Amino acid sequence: MKRTIIWGFSCLFFLACTTDPLDITPDGRMSIDDVFASEIQAEAYLNTVYLSIPTYFVHYSGWSWLAGLTDEARDSETGNQPSMASSWVIGSLTPSYNPMAQPGSSGRGQDRYTTFWQGIRDANVFLSYIDGVSYANDEKKQRQISEAKLLRAFFYFELIKQFGPMPIVTEPFTPTFDYTQLTRPSFQQCINFIVDECDQVIASPDLPIRITIGNERGRFSKAVAFILKSQSLLYNASPLWNPENSIEKWSAAASAAKEGLDALLAGGQYRLADDYGDYFLNASDINVSPRDRETIFEIKDGDIPLTTTGLPSKVGSWMIGSVPSQELVDSYDMQSTGMPAILGYEDADHLIPIVNNDSGYDEANPYVDRDPRFYATVWYNGAAYDNINGKVHTVETFVGGADQLIKSAPNRINTHTGYYLRKFIDPSLAINQMSAAKFKKYRLAELYLNFAEAENEVNGPTNEVYEAINAIRNRADMPDLPAALDRETMRNRIRRERRVEMVWEEHRFWDVRRWKILDQTDKLVTGMEIRQTGGGKVNISNPGFEDGNQGWTFQGEATVQTNESHAGGAAVEMPNGGHIFRTVNVTPNTDYMLSVWVNATAEWGLVGVRDHGYAEANAMQSAGGGWVQKTVRFTTGPTTETATIFSWWPGGSAGFVDDFELARVAEGGGTSEFSYNRFVVERRNAWQDKFLIFPIPITDASIVPDFRLNQNPGW
Repeated sequence: MKRTIIWGFSCLFFLACTTDPLDITPDGRMSIDDVFASEIQAEAYLNTVYLSIPTYFVHYSGWSWLAGLTDEARDSETGNQPSMASSWVIGSLTPSYNPMAQPGSSGRGQDRYTTFWQGIRDANVFLSYIDGVSYANDEKKQRQISEAKLLRAFFYFELIKQFGPMPIVTEPFTPTFDYTQLTRPSFQQCINFIVDECDQVIASPDLPIRITIGNERGRFSKAVAFILKSQSLLYNASPLWNPENSIEKWSAAASAAKEGLDALLAGGQYRLADDYGDYFLNASDINVSPRDRETIFEIKDGDIPLTTTGLPSKVGSWMIGSVPSQELVDSYDMQSTGMPAILGYEDADHLIPIVNNDSGYDEANPYVDRDPRFYATVWYNGAAYDNINGKVHTVETFVGGADQLIKSAPNRINTHTGYYLRKFIDPSLAINQMSAAKFKKYRLAELYLNFAEAENEVNGPTNEVYEAINAIRNRADMPDLPAALDRETMRNRIRRERRVEMVWEEHRFWDVRRWKILDQTDKLVTGMEIRQTGGGKVNISNPGFEDGNQGWTFQGEATVQTNESHAGGAAVEMPNGGHIFRTVNVTPNTDYMLSVWVNATAEWGLVGVRDHGYAEANAMQSAGGGWVQKTVRFTTGPTTETATIFSWWPGGSAGFVDDFELARVAEGGGTSEFSYNRFVVERRNAWQDKFLIFPIPITDASIVPDFRLNQNPGW
């Protein structure tokens, strides 16, 4: 810390010619008195304080994402070369070595301990000198004071959530300061300081609730104070720092989140974006009437190079970074029912999922009807990637496909899990372009989630809890949560919601720590190996007669009507016998399954296939029983390339037919085109309790006796 906090002023630099005030920094050859002799230089020094905000995002060492250290993902550099993730997952974190602190890529501030202490030091210098600086506009001066206080509070919270409570320092250290006298306060004392700083900023009339001027992009607004206060109190109330489960702490967290929501939603200053997927593809627009009213604070620099997040089939990709895990995919609910698809796992290796049979989830079609946020976050087998070489590309993660899974290293181009990252990635951009996406450090959705979590712990699943969580779900076109949930079930649903809503935004890493469930989430990650089976549907145009009789031949009294149908809005009626048929393309010497929905109201009718190289194959349905699905299995002849599918009803019979479906039968009897098999991608050794809080670096622990005596548990 000594090396960090009294770091010489000579390392700062000055760029006074830029039009962006955050890009102005003071000249390292000037004295500190010179810097604070004028308003311009003082503002430039404030910009120096902002430089201690890390770039986050994909700018850890080696273009890594923090997601790759969680159960959200597997970092694909693991096994290829030494990397942040490969060091982390084997448990390399020690007081002498922090894998996350290693420099790399084009970002800044990877060494959080040094970076945040530097920011605190610079904020203290600014606040200790600013009173003596004459400003032409006192409102501007007071605004900058609020920004500096908020920056200091921000650095403190980011520091203590990683390293535990730290000494509260509000004055610059003198050259003769005795660092051995520093002591660690309680986490609660640190939170009290942060909240007090935020409250002072909130009370200030000079800091705007939202940034509306383009060249102020990257500056803090009053909205940051609201969400920082909310987040700080939520962490303070969580099991890691609230082992006694004090309701007072949860109540404070709920009140702060509610206060923030009320302030930000007032007058329409902030609101959730309409489209979850598109929201993450662009930087926020800064003006008086912006399109983006969800973003509270966005890191203004640190773009995503698409060469580090591409697909193998997109020429120019040279690495794919972190790829989504099966655990993440399993966390997405079903859209139609709103229910979780997977409730957990029967085994420790997560290879036997507990399927929610009421949800509508189909293990043979696992990517159908999922939460729309799944499609906005994950590229999966069969997804439409627009575009590669000007064409829509169907993602092929099956073994042998264009984007196939390759389990073993060396492999930095193909997925290790069966999935690729879609969130933040605009597929229409060429591989040599930079994504316009920025890291949204704070956004309105988090306040809703913070409130729902804390309020549920205080009062259970009240109407306000439902309103908050359903606001998030409804924005994503997901149905409301079911009524009458108990506190524990609601807690699990809120955590699940937080996971999918905030995925890849650096929340999961810290959430599982504050909830103290690291030993449940971080022992391994799994993937999905997909293989072609030879089965699969055959395309039949107009199978449900939504386009009338197009593509079909009708005879007798057969007609398309819209009063009765199995699905959709139409079906064929046979009021007094009738016959419909059409030709379909088939492959010689292949097994097929024809499925047709039939509703016989008088006598009987047939469905079947002929002209397929062998004798007609059919199935009969007699009157009664409503809609019934009839199936006919058949094999094509050695030279047969077409067949005729039909439904025939004798005179005097009546009924309806709908939804013809033809599928190849795979080896083993199924009609699915693919088989799906879960596998363990990576076992990890960074899940023990000592990894809940990072160790204080040995450099400071050796200088400050209290740090050495009160090192974090396990270190």
